[in-house]
Amino acid sequence: MLTKYKYIERISFIFLFLISLKEFNSFKCGSDKLKINPGIVNTTEDYSKRRLDTEYTNIKIVVDYSDFIKPYNMDSNTYNKIKNLIDETINEFKKFIKVQHTDISLSGGKNYIKNECQLNNLDSNYERYLIDNDLLIFPSFDYPLGNYTVAAAKTCLVSSASYKPVAGNLYINKNYFSFQKKNSEIYIKHILLHEITHILIFNPFFLDFLNMIKIKEDDGEKVILVNSKKVLEKAKEHFGCHDLEGIPLENQGDVGSVGFHWESRYMLGDYMISTDYTDIVVSDITLALFEDSGFYKVNYFMGNLFKFGKNKGCDFFNKKCIENGKVLFEDEFCLYTNTPMCTHSKTFKAECLVYDYSLYNYDIPIKYQYFENPYHGGADTSDFCPVADFNYSKYDDFETSCFTGNSNLPQEYGEKISSKSFCFISSLLPSSSIYDISSKAICYEVECDTNNKRIIVKIGGSKIECPTEG
Repeated sequence: MLTKYKYIERISFIFLFLISLKEFNSFKCGSDKLKINPGIVNTTEDYSKRRLDTEYTNIKIVVDYSDFIKPYNMDSNTYNKIKNLIDETINEFKKFIKVQHTDISLSGGKNYIKNECQLNNLDSNYERYLIDNDLLIFPSFDYPLGNYTVAAAKTCLVSSASYKPVAGNLYINKNYFSFQKKNSEIYIKHILLHEITHILIFNPFFLDFLNMIKIKEDDGEKVILVNSKKVLEKAKEHFGCHDLEGIPLENQGDVGSVGFHWESRYMLGDYMISTDYTDIVVSDITLALFEDSGFYKVNYFMGNLFKFGKNKGCDFFNKKCIENGKVLFEDEFCLYTNTPMCTHSKTFKAECLVYDYSLYNYDIPIKYQYFENPYHGGADTSDFCPVADFNYSKYDDFETSCFTGNSNLPQEYGEKISSKSFCFISSLLPSSSIYDISSKAICYEVECDTNNKRIIVKIGGSKIECPTEG
């Protein structure tokens, strides 16, 4: 669990998530609080006799707001905004998930449902919820999430015939300060997308029950791999490694991260990692996880912007990110803190961040020590490999986005923030400029010449044509 519209549809989903780095990061996921098995809703349908050509339709999700009581310290505008964002998020799932609908009557089970889903209230129309819909969600502010957890979610009911999820809880921290921050609508909406995915498939209950994982030892450390058929197929295709055993789940960070998310060392940028990484997309690998469950069909078109580790081969999994003072995979990792970088999808300006863990009285495990100073390393959730990241002490949410951020550079740099802009590492300036000619992460507006397969970059009043190979 966890803790980024024309804009969302254009680049698939860009998600903003919760930080799960030790004390020097602010937010974390609430997954560890919800480690319980869901209840079972009886249904008479025999899934084994279902015809193979039964129609798949866009998933329908209904929300019961009976327990979504406005906190006394929350203004009505914020409350209504969150409620509207829940509804908008529900509609996003229709774009990439289809199911075979099954009518399930909830008649006679009111007390059971309230008990399994820990509800105080239930709408009077609850009996028909799963006649017309495929999933029921109960949002609430009441669950004690603490000061640093934005949201959490869990599956509370599954079908007796298939163990497909049919209901879940969505908990939102009523005291979370970012509700009023700039771009908070984008932030909250994508937290919700992540959380609802935990209800639908990405949680240990389903991964274990559906035999989608294997456990192996690596240097005395337990590693949990997702090795289901379609996940392996998509992962081998993405990374260019045909010997891949599976995709590891997170093994660093706090208990809200470990085992509930993809390992950021390999999947940085997918929306089901555990960290508050601004530039997030839906990968084909996560979409494959939905499909491997047997519950869903997916639209793989939504996952075409995941670039991290693409075509890096088996060495990406078998070798370290840094060896002998050299970065082995320069598109993914970095060496010197504050070095300007672009994120993997080129939609955000970022920088290389190397932390000094001695400030936090933390010893980096020997296998993850890449620097001469054993206390230096990247984020723990990326196995201490330094990556293109965001210095939250310097930037507000989405400030470095090439689509919606702010430019803090003088006009001579030619930077432009727009829905057509992308990030480049550039040192270009007019020859008469008095400014420092050093490489910076800069957003330039881009046009695509599909006929000639060229990208046209606009810098100030000039246009530069870049061939495909460039």
